[in-house]
Amino acid sequence: MNTEAEFGAATGVADSGLPTVHVIIPVFNRLHFTRACIAYLRAQTWRAVNIIVSDGGSTDGSVAAIRAEFPDVTVLTTDKELWWSGSMALGIDHVLSLGGRPDDLVLMMNNDTILDSDYVETLVKAALQHDAAVGGLIVDSRDHDQVLDAGEYIDWEGYTFSVRQHVDSGEIYRDDVDVLPGRGSIIPLRMIRAAGNVDAEMLPHYLADYEFFCRLKSHGFKLGVTYESRIMAHIEETGIVPTQGRSTVRSIWNELFSRRSMSNVRDHWRFIGRHAPAVYRNRNRMRLIKRVVIDLTLRTALRPLFLPIYWLASLPGRIISYIHNQRRMFREFRKAIATDGADVLCRPEIFPGVIRLPLFLVAATGPVQEADVQSVGLDVATLRQRGLLRTLQSERWFGLTTLDFSNLPDRPQLERLRRLAWNPIPKIGRKWAWRRSMREPHTS
Repeated sequence: MNTEAEFGAATGVADSGLPTVHVIIPVFNRLHFTRACIAYLRAQTWRAVNIIVSDGGSTDGSVAAIRAEFPDVTVLTTDKELWWSGSMALGIDHVLSLGGRPDDLVLMMNNDTILDSDYVETLVKAALQHDAAVGGLIVDSRDHDQVLDAGEYIDWEGYTFSVRQHVDSGEIYRDDVDVLPGRGSIIPLRMIRAAGNVDAEMLPHYLADYEFFCRLKSHGFKLGVTYESRIMAHIEETGIVPTQGRSTVRSIWNELFSRRSMSNVRDHWRFIGRHAPAVYRNRNRMRLIKRVVIDLTLRTALRPLFLPIYWLASLPGRIISYIHNQRRMFREFRKAIATDGADVLCRPEIFPGVIRLPLFLVAATGPVQEADVQSVGLDVATLRQRGLLRTLQSERWFGLTTLDFSNLPDRPQLERLRRLAWNPIPKIGRKWAWRRSMREPHTS
């Protein structure tokens, strides 16, 4: 690859005596964002900043404009179109070629961001204090109180990516994150020398930052997020994001395979192959295959054709699952009978599904209300205090806890309440009324 760089006065920042922060900004067009980003970086309280714009093939005059307007900014160009990874790798290679101090750092930066003036200084201090690669608190540029990213995590078992979106009171640093974003994260240069550059060949765009930081962790380096300074992101400028519901075949195809899509299946396949624990690797790849098939057939106009096929294909599995579930419930039901005897009839929710309805109709007690309890001369509060009555997820409905009223002074009234709760015809009506009350919004 042929590259061209124009070096400005920023290459001499090492003379300041401070570690130099080499800020690498991958760009492709969007000159207005790049101009603003450079202005924010030049206003930083940490003065030892070397700004590097790594252009991925802009066609809007970005290269010429930046060189003319910011002579102290290094501009890297190439004769081929680069995505985020290629541009970032080009910038890192340039920084490595400079030599520099052992304690220099690299700051990965997107141009569609706004920085607090102390952002670089805060990250440098956090990186030195915690001996870690450090990201900042990312908030929405349209609403600075809206936290977008306070830490990122990977659940390999379910292959999900979760993002923390709150900061606890008094919290200033978090060291349990799994990865950092390529937007505004700082890395000590010695870590890059040890773990290697961003892998642009494997992951040209999305997931390259996650892969890079997973590799840092695998080399024993720590990651963290500081909450003492913010970076404001123009999140509306993000590429193709995952969608829900029905769509066209073309849209789903782009979501699954476009280089601009963060759901690109090929990238996830490679990422899983390199970093997923061996026990989850094949399972997660099967998830990807299943997702491609389901998205293309059930989320598009092909759904009416494929839905009956899926239903028939999954029927044996659903039957087997139902049988296993019923066997489990019968085992638990037998244990409950051994422990509680006939009192299990007061808890129809534990009946195995296959016998629940007939057993409920014939033998179980149903829900009652306070008026029912009072009609036999008893008091709800007293029965609850004695452990003879329980609430059924509502203060308006109650259930008996036992059928054994022997040796109790109010046994006749309790037997009348049991018969009332058991009576099959009104029991069905009360059961439906109780279910409806569970669906109603409750107001305090």
